[in-house]
Amino acid sequence: MAVIGIDLGTTNSLACVCQDGRAVLIPNSLGEKLTPSVVSVDENGEICVGAVAKERLVSHPEASAASFKRYMGTDKVFTLAGNPFTPQELSSFVLRQLKEDAERFLGEEVTEAVISVPAYFNDNQRYATKEAGRLAGIHVERLVNEPSAAALTASRISGEEEGSYLVFDFGGGTLDVSVVDYFDNVIEIVAVSGDNRLGGDDFDEVIARSFCAHHQMDYDSLEQQRKATLLRLSEKCKRELTRQDETELVWEAEGKKMPLSNLLLAGLSQNLFDRISNVVETALRDSARSIEEMDEIVLVGGSSKMPVVSLYLQTQLKRKPGMVASPDEVVAMGVGIYAGIKERKQDIKDLVLTDICPFTLGTNVVNYVDDDNPIMSAVIERNSVLPCSKTDWYTNACDNQTKIVVGIYQGEAFYCNDNLRLGAIEMDIKPVKKGQTRLRVCFTYDINGILEVEVTDCTNPGQEQTKRKVLTSENLRLSEEEIERRLEELRAYKLMPCGGIRTKMVMARGERLFSQTLGARRQQVTIMMQKIQQAVASRNDQLIARCLKEAEEVFDRLEE
Repeated sequence: MAVIGIDLGTTNSLACVCQDGRAVLIPNSLGEKLTPSVVSVDENGEICVGAVAKERLVSHPEASAASFKRYMGTDKVFTLAGNPFTPQELSSFVLRQLKEDAERFLGEEVTEAVISVPAYFNDNQRYATKEAGRLAGIHVERLVNEPSAAALTASRISGEEEGSYLVFDFGGGTLDVSVVDYFDNVIEIVAVSGDNRLGGDDFDEVIARSFCAHHQMDYDSLEQQRKATLLRLSEKCKRELTRQDETELVWEAEGKKMPLSNLLLAGLSQNLFDRISNVVETALRDSARSIEEMDEIVLVGGSSKMPVVSLYLQTQLKRKPGMVASPDEVVAMGVGIYAGIKERKQDIKDLVLTDICPFTLGTNVVNYVDDDNPIMSAVIERNSVLPCSKTDWYTNACDNQTKIVVGIYQGEAFYCNDNLRLGAIEMDIKPVKKGQTRLRVCFTYDINGILEVEVTDCTNPGQEQTKRKVLTSENLRLSEEEIERRLEELRAYKLMPCGGIRTKMVMARGERLFSQTLGARRQQVTIMMQKIQQAVASRNDQLIARCLKEAEEVFDRLEE
């Protein structure tokens, strides 16, 4: 049974396998390498994943969801056609689809995968990614940071024995910037910074809001389907500006248009560029490196292909970014190679991927000015190489205290309440004077993102008392029983059969174009939709294939 690598992205996802020592990207049922990370529930209760679901974002917004990776590890719930789903459950449908595509491609069962995650993902987000794998029926023992995977691809393509990379990973919903070293078959992340709420989707929204301002419309009050249509048109404009310097956003159904250029988009997006700059500067500062010390700036993620982004980086860093492979594919290729290493394939040289702690882990200490607002005391600081174990000492803050609550927090804020609370250990202590209790707190964080906290009362030698806890965030994490129950429930949702995907895709595209066009162009869509329906009713495979080909050609002309 094969181990595959999966790049589970905000906008698109890819699967990869290692064959004969090289990364081979796995095509989906439409023959494409990229599968949009979009899920939709159709009229029959079947789950559509990928290109079909993306088309239905416009025609059936109430039954479709995208960009749910942004909410991994939170209690956000998406409702699709009346059915509630968590972000990890929606992600599990994407993983199931990739698993089925891989099994068809490889001709064997796939039970295990290595999945990439942003290096800036916190403990809850990493756990949620593994949970998504379990709900998809895939064993996920190892998560690989996206910059590590990108550096692995870059090093293999360049053939260099060692090097330092600034990996700029800008996807649809997240930004990761990392400093990565490669030497002696070791890939080491030196520093990482990121923004989990910044990506190409934000540029779509900037264009959409600008369009609304141009036509005196209120973007926030647009009803769901109109907003989805405008965002889809904005995304189309953004993609056109990757190939040309000027374009026009035309909303035919509304009878409105707006010219757009890369120069104008750069001006509209200044706030986004300021946020990008902060992330880049933090990564370089934490690594104690200058941009001149980087051998290569590696672009990762579809949004990094935008000319306004690459030009901004070139202006800020005084260096032209490189493109060692397609930014859409570079992470998946690296994860695929690592999956081969995990399989112990003989044609791949063994490799060590080191990891770092992306956030500071610490505990609470008393704030004597404000009792309700404890101060963060760092135990393991961000960018510490994993696995890592650190110990610190604490004492009682008041006379005759009988309990000490050791809270465990993750984050960079001064006050604990502004950080992510992972859990707590409560210790009963003997009442003594302030400062006489000796509490040893040890944090151990491993490469799989598992944090163990051990608290020992060492006040009386020979009578030490210890409590330990493997940290979970109970309100966000399912128990074993809940996972098994939800796994059974999700199995009841059937993925669309492979044979009907192309037909469903063309029909969904037709529905979207019908909503976006008027007059003679809308009539062309209507005619083609009726032809497809008649062909499907005939159950004649050759007629259906001819009809779908004709419809795709007509729809391509209409979209041009």
